[in-house]
Amino acid sequence: MVLELVGLTVLTFVIALLAGVVFIVPLVALGYDIQSTPILIGATAASQLCMFGVGYLYYRFRDLTVPVALPSVRELGYVAGGVVAAITAAVVLSMLLTSFGPLPSSVIGETAAMDPTYLLGLAALSIVVVAPVEEFVFRGVIQGHLRDRFGPVPAIVGASLLFGSLHLANYSGNPVAIVAGALMIAVVGSIFGALYERTGNLAVPVLVHAIYNTILMGLSYIVLSST
Repeated sequence: MVLELVGLTVLTFVIALLAGVVFIVPLVALGYDIQSTPILIGATAASQLCMFGVGYLYYRFRDLTVPVALPSVRELGYVAGGVVAAITAAVVLSMLLTSFGPLPSSVIGETAAMDPTYLLGLAALSIVVVAPVEEFVFRGVIQGHLRDRFGPVPAIVGASLLFGSLHLANYSGNPVAIVAGALMIAVVGSIFGALYERTGNLAVPVLVHAIYNTILMGLSYIVLSST
C-alpha cells in the first residue's frame, strides 16, 4: 500500500505538471507572455484541479471516506491554534535552516519579485482551490488510507512526507537546501495532519492551510511592494 500511495503522489505530480503545460503552451503560441501573472495563476489552477481529479478517482476506486463539515466553535479554536502553530514552525525552522546555510531559492519568490501581485492571486487561489485540493488528496485520501492500515501517527508522518515531496519542485539551488525546504513543508503538513486526526473534519486543516498560505503571501506582498 505504501508504494501504491507513493505512486499516487508521483502520478499526481506528473498529471498536475502536464496540465499546467497544456494550459500554457497554446497561450504562448498565441503570443501571450508566459511570465504574466494571469497565465501563471491559470496554470496553477489547472494543475490543482487535475490533482483533485487524480485524488478523487483514487478515493472512489478505494471506496474511502473523507469526513468534512462546517467547523464547530470548538473546531474553530483548533483552526486558530493550528495557524499559530504552523506559522511558528515555519519561522523557527527557517531560522534554524538559515543558521546552517542559505535557504533554497523559491520559484514562487522569484516570480513574485518580478510582479508582487502574483502573491495576491496565489493567496486567493489558495483559499478557493489549493488548500481544499491538497488537503483532500494528502490528508483526506492518503493520510486516511494510511491510518486504516498503520494507525494515526504513521499516517500523519507518511502523508506529510509525501506532501513535502510534492513541493520539491517549488525550490531551486543546492540539493541539500531543496530537501531541507521540502522537509520544512512536511513538518507544517504534519500540523495539518494532526488537526485532521484530532477533529475528524477535513474542513479544519483546509482552513488552517488556506489562512497560513494567505498570511505568508500577504506579508511577502507587503515586503516586496514596499521595496
